[in-house]
Amino acid sequence: MALDSVQYKNVFDLHYEALYGYACSILMAETYVDDVLQNIFIKLWQHRDSVKPETVKAYLYTSVRNECLNHLKHKGVQAAYVKNAMVTASKSQNSNHAEQKELHEKIRFLLNQLPEKCATVFYMCRQLDMSYREVAEVLGISVKTVENQMSKALKFLRKGLAAHLISIMPLFILKLINL
Repeated sequence: MALDSVQYKNVFDLHYEALYGYACSILMAETYVDDVLQNIFIKLWQHRDSVKPETVKAYLYTSVRNECLNHLKHKGVQAAYVKNAMVTASKSQNSNHAEQKELHEKIRFLLNQLPEKCATVFYMCRQLDMSYREVAEVLGISVKTVENQMSKALKFLRKGLAAHLISIMPLFILKLINL
């Protein structure tokens, strides 16, 4: 004999408070108890044809226990995942910092290898944020010479950093994907 809607309401009214207390004792908090009980009563309604009226109470208490344990297990898995993600992010951040430091050192090394005139033009344009015209006026050279010196400096830096950039390119791609 299946539960009809009147019997279902009576079961709900009769057992809800006791089940609430039981779920709280397992979960040690009231936060998720309503969700757990809602799931239990939905399942009871879905299985009303197979649950006998004389076994409803046992069905409900067993279901509450299992649902609460599953909930706690899920929370444990979530906590482990969050902890693992934080550890991974921390390692990644330390690794990125080391790679950035290495890249800065490589750039500094390459800049020191530039010819003096080329390094001066590059410094004034990139570090002092001066226009090519301003650099030309200060150094007493033509704008075309400034352009040539910058072109030479950038070509030298690209060539010197090519191998380094290829090795860190996957990190940039991963960062773009995670944005």
